Amino acid sequence: MYSYIIHGGYWCDGSAVHPGATKYSDKRIRTIAFFEVWYEFLRKYSSPEKVMIVDSASPVKPDLTGKDVEFVSTKRNFLHGMTCDTKFCGASRAILIGAFYSFMNDAEYSVYMEQDCLIYGDGIIERAIDQMRATGKGISFSLGGPNRSDQSLMLIHRDYFMKFLDAYLAIPQDDKEMDTEDKFLQIVREHDSFVELPFGYGRNRPINFKDEMFSAQQWRPDELAQLFYKTESPSLRNLLDFDSSVKLKLDRFVRKVTGR
Repeated sequence: MYSYIIHGGYWCDGSAVHPGATKYSDKRIRTIAFFEVWYEFLRKYSSPEKVMIVDSASPVKPDLTGKDVEFVSTKRNFLHGMTCDTKFCGASRAILIGAFYSFMNDAEYSVYMEQDCLIYGDGIIERAIDQMRATGKGISFSLGGPNRSDQSLMLIHRDYFMKFLDAYLAIPQDDKEMDTEDKFLQIVREHDSFVELPFGYGRNRPINFKDEMFSAQQWRPDELAQLFYKTESPSLRNLLDFDSSVKLKLDRFVRKVTGR
């Protein structure tokens, strides 16, 4: 059994608006209801030693009743990379705080899973770790998409973390001046430390829902529906209000009949 801690960031103000969202993204991915989906899929398809969340002083908190989660809030919202007013935006802080938490808990791997990222497939994290071990690389995430790379699901080995942290802190540009995705690419190329995740998709599209495993963020309405048809997830059923939607019921019936 591999030793890893899953950590993520969190922000919700009840508006379902996010500056980094694409025009296709479902607004529900930034709601407290989506946190229930995130947590359900995390627990179903992974086996972390701990789950830790860094909250950006959100005015609306998720319901943690019955959930085994360490929840820590920063003193303020440090904003998105495009609008941040300090060197590090909220995402950078969530990644680094969570990875350091994993490091100080002696976990072999820290696994960052963004709040709109869903994983699918038994043993998906273990598959990524297997590849890192086979290649001897210290960090793994997706390439491609509109930001050239995607850290919505990212693994870092503990032996590489301090080297990565030193390099990240040494970059002179703040997150508003240089995209965090470009900072990650710069560092891992200099260190020759990177291997791409052995599955899709991050922000890359389209998603092949017949894949054995995948991770993705910035979910679109039709994609969330397809994921529900595939998994019968209770939290997704609630998010989509499936039981009250004639359109979704008809769509699922047609897909079953046609084998789509």
